[in-house]
Amino acid sequence: MNKSFQLDIVTPTKSFTFDNIVYVECPGTEGYFGVLKNHTNSIIDLKEGIISVKTEDSNLKFTCSSGIADINSDSSDDLPDKVLLLVENVQELQE
Repeated sequence: MNKSFQLDIVTPTKSFTFDNIVYVECPGTEGYFGVLKNHTNSIIDLKEGIISVKTEDSNLKFTCSSGIADINSDSSDDLPDKVLLLVENVQELQE
């Protein structure tokens, strides 16, 4: 069983698309929240903070401004799970 999903981070001027995401942690207005495959379908407000992305091969971090997280999951595995983060600004952090 595949335990990964797709992540898109979109701003008005650029976008990032990642496949094979295992886990993503985002700064919500109620505190940080994490997303795994088969997460409950949700729309969550984002605040300024750090987005942590864990792929099957690496870990990435981004600073972001406020925005919205749209989490779409299909528990039947007929459609791929997808997380869409719509933010005003995003920048990858170099480690």
